[in-house]
Amino acid sequence: MTRLSLGGKFVLAFVGLSVLFAATFGTLAAYRLQRALLEQVRLRAKGVAEELARDASRFLPTPEGLSEAPTSSRLTRRLVAGTVLYAQIIRDGEVRFTDGRYALAVPTGPLVRPFAVEERRTRGGTAYLDIFRAVPDYPLERQTYVRIGFPLADVHSRIRAETERILLASLLMAGGGVAAAFALRRAILGPLARMNTVIRLIRRGDYSARVEAGGGDELQLLADELNTMASAIETRDRELARVNVALRKANQIKDEFTAAMSHELKTPLHAVRAYAQLLLEEIDGPITLAQRKDLEALLAAGDHLLHLIEGILRYSALEAGGIQPQAGRVDAAAVIEQACRNVAHLVRQKGLTVEVAGTATVAADETMLRQILINLLHNAVKYTEQGKITVTAANRNGLAVFEVTDTGTGIPKGHEHEVFEPFQRAGHPARREIDGIGLGLAVVKRYVELHGGRVWFERAAGGGTRFTFTLPAFTVPAGDGA
Repeated sequence: MTRLSLGGKFVLAFVGLSVLFAATFGTLAAYRLQRALLEQVRLRAKGVAEELARDASRFLPTPEGLSEAPTSSRLTRRLVAGTVLYAQIIRDGEVRFTDGRYALAVPTGPLVRPFAVEERRTRGGTAYLDIFRAVPDYPLERQTYVRIGFPLADVHSRIRAETERILLASLLMAGGGVAAAFALRRAILGPLARMNTVIRLIRRGDYSARVEAGGGDELQLLADELNTMASAIETRDRELARVNVALRKANQIKDEFTAAMSHELKTPLHAVRAYAQLLLEEIDGPITLAQRKDLEALLAAGDHLLHLIEGILRYSALEAGGIQPQAGRVDAAAVIEQACRNVAHLVRQKGLTVEVAGTATVAADETMLRQILINLLHNAVKYTEQGKITVTAANRNGLAVFEVTDTGTGIPKGHEHEVFEPFQRAGHPARREIDGIGLGLAVVKRYVELHGGRVWFERAAGGGTRFTFTLPAFTVPAGDGA
């Protein structure tokens, strides 16, 4: 369905109203003119009939007999000039006088009222009025009356001429309406169209666009307000651009500083861990049981610090866009087993158990998938004091669906929005005593989204939390099935 523009609707409505007004005006004017002219003709015809009736009243009572013609010279002149087509005088129902084109005077029935008018047409189509007028001083039962034929050709000709003039005036009026519609459309909608163009330019980022409008009317005021708003937006955009440049520069400096510091920290940290392992292996001589416990604590602290540094480096690389998944076919069961081994010592320390169920074939980056599972398992272990952690995997509707469910305390209400935010520890301040800097779940979300997947969480039965994420399932390309 074609939609009319505002300009089209305006022109169509204005032209329609103009044509309707012109047609109504022309019809009413022609109708009233026709009625007025016909009424004038009827009055004139009635006057002639009254005059002939008075003449007939004078000669009809003559005792010597009837005259051959009435004495009215005016009637004679009308007959000669064609103003009257014929004239008849009837007495006692018999025609006593007739003149003119009497062949038009077709026989009629008895006169039933003193004055009667009938509009008739000749065989050739010429219209005329057949007028009957009873002679005064004679009762209607005597059927003594005069009859004249009054032509209508002249009045019909005049009606046609006047109707043509009215039609021409109506057409001129309709044409004027059409011209006015387009002129008003240009005057009213033209500035609006220019403002619409400027708004589109501003929306595309051209804040220097302005509207040129004159006239000093409401449209001029609207254009001025639009130009003022565009100037304010242009000024604010420049300020935002300046601030954004400063923020990007500061963020870049922060990323560079973080990466540099992390690398600088890893080097001495590897040395500390290596020497601790050498001492534990008693390469430089035997150590006491107390010294072994101290060294194991030192090595565990080093491992923890290394894990934190690697998390910062990983997140910095994600922020910089320097990590892209190298997707391939991955056996989820093997990756889940590797991730479980990574957190096995933490699970043993807290007396928890890990259950694995199901498997799936995933189209993903194996290293990223392993890190996703490790981070989720780390998170589950940290917030679970007793019970178990369950890891499941399955292929559903073209997706590989993973779930990591714990029996911990769950995520407090009102802190759900903080779960995947970097450097956030959702929940009560007491939870901040738990190890970590709040990057694990942020990395999970970024890794999943890089694969085109989705991650979310919900309350699990028993009060724990269930994290679910989806990745594309691996499908065999067409033609490789054999």
